[in-house]
Amino acid sequence: MSKAKAALILEDGTMFEGLPFGQVGRADGEVAFYTGVVGYQEVLTDPSYHRLLTVLTYPIIGAYGVNREDNESDAAQAAGVVIREYSPYFSNWRATGSLEDFLKARGVVGIREVDTRAVAVHLREHGEMRGAIVSGDFDPKRIARGLKKAPPPPKKDLVQEVSWEGTRPPVGPRKHRLAILNLGVTNGLLAQLAALGCEVEVLQSTASAKDVLAKKPQGVVLAGGPGDPRAAACAVETARALLGKAPLLGIGLGHQVLALALGAAIKRMKAGHHGVNYPVRNLAAGTLHITVQRHSYAVDEQNLPAAVEVTHRNLNDGTVEGIRARDAAAWGVQFHPTPDEMERPSPVLAAFCENGKRS
Repeated sequence: MSKAKAALILEDGTMFEGLPFGQVGRADGEVAFYTGVVGYQEVLTDPSYHRLLTVLTYPIIGAYGVNREDNESDAAQAAGVVIREYSPYFSNWRATGSLEDFLKARGVVGIREVDTRAVAVHLREHGEMRGAIVSGDFDPKRIARGLKKAPPPPKKDLVQEVSWEGTRPPVGPRKHRLAILNLGVTNGLLAQLAALGCEVEVLQSTASAKDVLAKKPQGVVLAGGPGDPRAAACAVETARALLGKAPLLGIGLGHQVLALALGAAIKRMKAGHHGVNYPVRNLAAGTLHITVQRHSYAVDEQNLPAAVEVTHRNLNDGTVEGIRARDAAAWGVQFHPTPDEMERPSPVLAAFCENGKRS
């Protein structure tokens, strides 16, 4: 590990010093913090973190190494990673290598020995913002000025950078046939659908409603992904055209895309939800779910059309966590459905597969 100087510099001029980690160099991007205790490999390969500088708030990272099973996509998605203490010694029966070697092999720039909880507090108080990870000789004030003076990034459709197409077979006999409009689908979601007996046709985010319906699916999943859903105009149009023609389930960014298709508005959050312990209430059932979330945008309830009903609510900040269309078979959840403690697929996915609805 390098002993050279490094820093995370935010656009408001705040600097957090540390040491280089992973690939040495510079990485720019929006800065967001992840509060989970475990899951660093999943986070860094999750398309929802595409182009982000990801701050991992748990104080020791790397203790269980990396393996071949936990990648959520085929590439490292985060632009950079910020950690407190790195453990170069790893121990896990599935481990095949160290986290730092994993980052170097994929060109992910990082920084260690940073007070990551102080970074999280700063972002929570002042909002998510652009930043840069730099190392070697640098002028912090010049970098901060450059970040602040840079024009706002264009509203680019980031989902097109992570989208792909293909077919995924079920585990065992085929019970269902689904299509996924791929806004950034994860391997974990595909594995759950396969375990439920789904044959899945994965389509590019730019696919039209005609393309989707040509696969003759029993239902369509609008998968999660990165960025501002308002920039994914093609996906929104496809979702709008599919309403009433096939059952729809939006997940994460797909939930926001569905909301836009139904005429709702989207707002940028001051500090997004990136973690594994967000409490969400199912308003109809009165049940509570502890959920995984990966987003910096939310459905704006103040401008919700009458055709949309709120089904789930975040108990921390009251944000909308689930919706349904009153006049079509369409549901959305902001959180990412995950297996239960027995590794059984999420009831949200099971209900949609079995009945074309969301539980």
